Amino acid sequence: MEAVSSGASVKRLDGVSPKLISASQFYRDAFAWNVEIDGKSLLLHLTGGMAAVSVPFRGGEHLFAATAALPRGPMLLVPGAPFRAFALVESDDCVFSDAELPNGVVFHRSPTKALLPPTVTPRGAVRWLREPSSKDRWLPVASGVIAALSRPQRNSPGPR
Repeated sequence: MEAVSSGASVKRLDGVSPKLISASQFYRDAFAWNVEIDGKSLLLHLTGGMAAVSVPFRGGEHLFAATAALPRGPMLLVPGAPFRAFALVESDDCVFSDAELPNGVVFHRSPTKALLPPTVTPRGAVRWLREPSSKDRWLPVASGVIAALSRPQRNSPGPR
């Protein structure tokens, strides 16, 4: 049975967590995101100009911070092997081949779906590293984020 939304009411889904139903309605109402409930997961459809850039997240560190390419806007931590940090971005109709992307960087575009909190995977809970704001719905441009990740990493200064 699928979620049916009509105005402010949502029909209860058989066997679906009320927490997932509430979160899906929140994301729709606050951000106009195209979300769906699939079993025990809440999925964001990366369509309508929305995409994501993800990087490995190991030991609490991720490539966004390591390269000083930390984009403004919502960021997710998605459990996996390895865990990945996802930055939601404006797709700006950019096209990248996998060969053009820095090592470990993945560009997720339509028709991809991204997991959203409160999804719990076998490896752990999906969570926000930086929550979206209904007051500032701006997303960074994908090509700018990828360009920043493509710059050589700045290492600590050598001996003086």
